[in-house]
Amino acid sequence: MTSATLPAWRAPRSAGHDAEGFDAPPRVPGYRLLRHIGSGRSTAAWLAFDLNRRADVVLKIEAAPGASLVRDCVIAARVQGPHLVQVHGHGRTAQWSFVSMEHAPGGDLAQRMRSPLTRDEALSLFTQAALALAQLHRQRLVHRDVKPANFLLRGDGSLVLADFGLVAEEGAVDPGFAEGTIVGTPRYVAPEQLQGAPAMPAADVYSLGVLLYEMLCGRPPFAGETLMEVCSQHLLARPAPLPAEHADLQPSLDRMLCKEVQYRLPDGDAVLGLIGQRCRRDPE
Repeated sequence: MTSATLPAWRAPRSAGHDAEGFDAPPRVPGYRLLRHIGSGRSTAAWLAFDLNRRADVVLKIEAAPGASLVRDCVIAARVQGPHLVQVHGHGRTAQWSFVSMEHAPGGDLAQRMRSPLTRDEALSLFTQAALALAQLHRQRLVHRDVKPANFLLRGDGSLVLADFGLVAEEGAVDPGFAEGTIVGTPRYVAPEQLQGAPAMPAADVYSLGVLLYEMLCGRPPFAGETLMEVCSQHLLARPAPLPAEHADLQPSLDRMLCKEVQYRLPDGDAVLGLIGQRCRRDPE
């Protein structure tokens, strides 16, 4: 595992997938690409106008054959729910694979968290995030990259989970795992993910606990200067207690951030059951 300052650390990407990798917006039949809005591990995301739907969509583009986008489509077809991003369709040109999905005009949760959240706001967003993960976990799927940037806000303020590129079947082992590899995002990754353990919903629960802590405290529980420091804290350190005004949530948070998987809440439904007295559960 290499040591690097967190602001400079980025997951590897294929060449040509950042906005500066395009001389002009890619040409995708049926869409008018408006502006580049983000990049993933091997994909670029564009705000686009769907000429058939006559509506704005997000178009994720990857060099053909587009393995991670195929996974997005498979997962979207298998699991649908009010807190999962809607995928409209997919296609392929000689150069690109692409997926069309709903445009969430409210931006992502990372942007929303740049301003302080009230307790009620934090718990409402947290509950919706837990509902989204529970919808995956009921299908024996693990997201493996739970973080604020992967939750999007619709125009009505509701939260949806996006980016299924790392989703794995429960119990699956990443065949490409090697020492020094990180599956997920360092600030939110579960300890066992750093050790190459099989994918389990409890890893998403840990990441969700990190997210809850950050929403309540305005900072992540582990914030080392380097990648190595952050990963070491996930493995060994205990976060500082919640502020006094949130002390009633501490036992629940402890069950989510437990280092030992066998003592951690096992999945999204368990989180909803434990927090349910304080957070209203949305109707199914």
